[in-house]
Amino acid sequence: MDKCSVTPKIVVTLSSTNNDWKETIERLSENMSYIDMMEYRADLCGELAVEDYIADLKMLKEQFTLPLIFTYRSKGQGGKGEKEPHAYYELVKEIVTANIIDIIDIELLLYEDLMDELIEAARMHHVQVLISHHEFDHTPSSKDLIALYNRMQGLGADFSKVAVMPADVRDVLKLLLAVYETKQNCDNHIVGIAMGEQGKLSRIAGGSFGSSLTYGHIGEEAAPGQLHVKQLKSLLEIY
Repeated sequence: MDKCSVTPKIVVTLSSTNNDWKETIERLSENMSYIDMMEYRADLCGELAVEDYIADLKMLKEQFTLPLIFTYRSKGQGGKGEKEPHAYYELVKEIVTANIIDIIDIELLLYEDLMDELIEAARMHHVQVLISHHEFDHTPSSKDLIALYNRMQGLGADFSKVAVMPADVRDVLKLLLAVYETKQNCDNHIVGIAMGEQGKLSRIAGGSFGSSLTYGHIGEEAAPGQLHVKQLKSLLEIY
């Protein structure tokens, strides 16, 4: 039985500079009908104390009832986060145990023993796990992409996310094929995103291949090729 053709949830990527959330909150309120989930990008909010990140998360949860993802994206994975692996681990563990988020984004390149401990902590606190991996300079083969997804599944991911940078439309198809093939053999959430202008198709049509999340913005794009959530919603309705 074909498990594909899902309606992907729209995740809005959120951040703030100088802890000024007023404009972001206004934009969120104006666009709520186009959004299914929120992603708090801690690395784009500066190197704050854990307590400050938690305060931001509580503020978002108090004002909006949408599921909330916590992401601290490291520089090596395309973000601005400068924490070394053990500092990253300590931050993520404290956020997980604060009982304020719904999903934690954990980078695949984290040491496996630290990964196992974080996933165990997430399970204890009823937080779902999104394991992510980004390739900013190329697109692996479909076979290698499927291997990445299978590795994430083996670690216990609820959501397995791979983002790539395509050189052409063939690379986009490689990613979508890997999403499709992986989804045929699992019941968890598979997420595939091709970045940049070439990859915009994956953000719109990915659901037809089994991708369960797509990311958009309400201000400035947080990743190459992101679309505004309103535009994303209207285009998704076509598929």
